[in-house]
Amino acid sequence: MLDEKLYTVADVAQVTGMTSRTIRNYLKDGTLTGQKIGVQWRFTEDEIKKLFSRQMPGQSSPSQIVRGFLGEQDRTAPSFCVLLDFPGISELEGLELYRVLQEKRGEGVQAMSYEYHDEGQLFRVAVSGNTEAVMDLLEQIKAGMKSA
Repeated sequence: MLDEKLYTVADVAQVTGMTSRTIRNYLKDGTLTGQKIGVQWRFTEDEIKKLFSRQMPGQSSPSQIVRGFLGEQDRTAPSFCVLLDFPGISELEGLELYRVLQEKRGEGVQAMSYEYHDEGQLFRVAVSGNTEAVMDLLEQIKAGMKSA
């Protein structure tokens, strides 16, 4: 625990794309827990993970997105459903990646979700929607990976 990285309100806000005020409201209502060190709040990675498990109720899992895609019979245009696996990254790194993907998401992306598997540190993202929008998002991911 002594060498565990602690995150500030500003860190959590940046990673999640939320405002510092929202993070403080979650502290106040108990949605987020942390430790107060001096006058500043600090959070462990596990505490931030708990926030996301509570924060995204009702969001479909990647497997639900795939099942929904496979079950749809009345499409009028070509569509894609893609699973993207990012092995060897922490959940916080994956959440930052997901936030960036959400920002780049076009109107034709109908569903997007993620899950994280601690074993093997696997961050999985599911995306479905019209062919052009999903392909555009995939091209942006590919370009970002080349520049990294």
